[in-house]
Formats: sequence, structure tokens, C-alpha cells
Amino acid sequence: MQDDESKALIDEINLLFKRSKIKELQESSCDKLQEKIKNFIELYHEQKRKNSKLIKNHNSFLKQLDKRNAAQNASLSRKDMMLRQQSKMAAMGEMMDAVAHQWKQPLNSLSMMNDMLLDDFQRGCVDEAYIQEMTEMSHMQIAHMINTLNEFRTFFRPSKDTEDFSVAECLESVQVLMKDELLKNCINIDIHIEEDITLHGQMNEFKHLFLNLFSNAIDAFNEKEIENRSITLHIYTNENHGVIEFRDNAGGVPTSVISSIFKPNVTTKSEGKGTGIGLYMSSQIVQKHSGTITVHNVDNGAMFTITLKL
Repeated sequence: MQDDESKALIDEINLLFKRSKIKELQESSCDKLQEKIKNFIELYHEQKRKNSKLIKNHNSFLKQLDKRNAAQNASLSRKDMMLRQQSKMAAMGEMMDAVAHQWKQPLNSLSMMNDMLLDDFQRGCVDEAYIQEMTEMSHMQIAHMINTLNEFRTFFRPSKDTEDFSVAECLESVQVLMKDELLKNCINIDIHIEEDITLHGQMNEFKHLFLNLFSNAIDAFNEKEIENRSITLHIYTNENHGVIEFRDNAGGVPTSVISSIFKPNVTTKSEGKGTGIGLYMSSQIVQKHSGTITVHNVDNGAMFTITLKL
């Protein structure tokens, strides 16, 4: 309303200047003009004070909003860090179990060879060729244990540097860690690599993705007591994208949770066995590497499809 009055005053002043002669302004309209100009100036300053107050209130509101957003972001960041830590601890427990299984077989072999060496020595069967063969077998078993230990150390070694890495090599590394666990659970692994995928990021972090998928499949096989167990991986490229298909025959994902399976605290496992963060962290890892992950049920199992931008 005041803006309209100010505009009307300005228009009226301009009209006075246009229609009146200088002499008439000096003699008869000077007082009237001065009065209108004075009113205009008062209106201008009054509007300026109100605008200043509005700006001050607006800035105060923005500061409060910024503080609130900062607090919310900090809270979300803390929750995300807690989920990551929980995922890491859960993965560490699974990996320790895998390492224990992998070391059990070579340790048993070394113990057996030691007993054989003593027995054969007492029977007079030990010669240079025998010692050479026994030494090579011992070194092979020890090398397997060292390789497993190095993979385990590399898996959990924090790395801030990013690099180009091969998805096939990443998968091969996880297979080394999960080898005995897969054999123990009688799971047949079938891998088809049409064309390898090269990604830029942290290879150790991407290993968690395969570890989570393998671990979930193993748990599903055992919980549902599936007899003929198989996991199939298909890796290929499609135009500007790399695709990883992970398929099992473990009975599929229940329809009640399949739409929210990648959200935190959602699990299909029985109480006390699942953390509900494995697939959530998997989706975060895929997104970090410019990709998406989806799941749908096929035949007697589930298929996870990971699409990555090359």
C-alpha cells in the first residue's frame, strides 16, 4: 500500500514538472511541491526502516535454519558412521571365521606330514628325495596360509587413495578368502566373465560387496536347508555400463521385504542372526562407484544386478 502511495507521489511530482511553467512553480506551487517532496521522503525512510527490520528478521530465520540443518546433517553423519562401523565389525567376524576355516586344512596337513616324517624315519624310508618332496609340500601349505593372511590384512587395511582396479581381480581375491567356507557348505560357484570391468575407487571397499552377497547366500542356503546349492556370476559390459549379475538358488527374497531390502535394519534372517546393514552398505558401495543395485526373484532364487557406469 505504501509503495503505491510513494509511486503516486512520484507520478504527481513528475506531472507537476511537465505541466507547470517554472514561473508558476516558483509563485504558486512551490509550497505544495515542497510539502509533497517532504511527504515522499518521510514515506521513503519509513519504508526503508521496515525493509531493514524485515531483512534482519529474515537473516535471523536463515541462521536458525542453518543451525538446524547442520545439527540434522551431523546426526545423519553419526548414524552413517555407526552403520559403517557395525558393517565392518560384522564383516570382520565373518572374515575371521573364514580365515580360521582356511587355516584348519593346511595346519592339519602339516601335522599329518610331521607324523608321517617321524614314522617313515623310524621305518628307514627317509632319503633325500623324500625330504625334498616333504619340504615342497610343507612350503605349499605355508604359502597358502600366508596368502590367506595377506588377503585378510589387505581387506581391512584402510585406504584413502583411489585407483583403477579390475572387478575380476576383486572377485578372485574374495574367492580366496571364502574358498573353504564355500567348500564346507557344498556350494558350486560358476563364473562367466565376458568382458572384465575396470572401476576407479577403492578395491578393498568393493570387496565388501561380494563378501556380503556370498555371506547372505550361504546363510539363506543353510536356513532353508537347500540341498543342491549353486551361485552363478555373470560379468559383462553393455554400452557405457558394466554389469554384474549375482544369482543363487537359495529360495529368493520374501516379497514382504524385497522392496526395502537395501534399507538399513531390514533383514530376512532369523532373530539374532542378521544385522540388517549388509545389503544397505552394499548399496552405498555401489552408489559410491557410480552404480545401482537391484534384486528380483528368479526361478528358485534371487538375482542381484549391479550396473556400473564405466
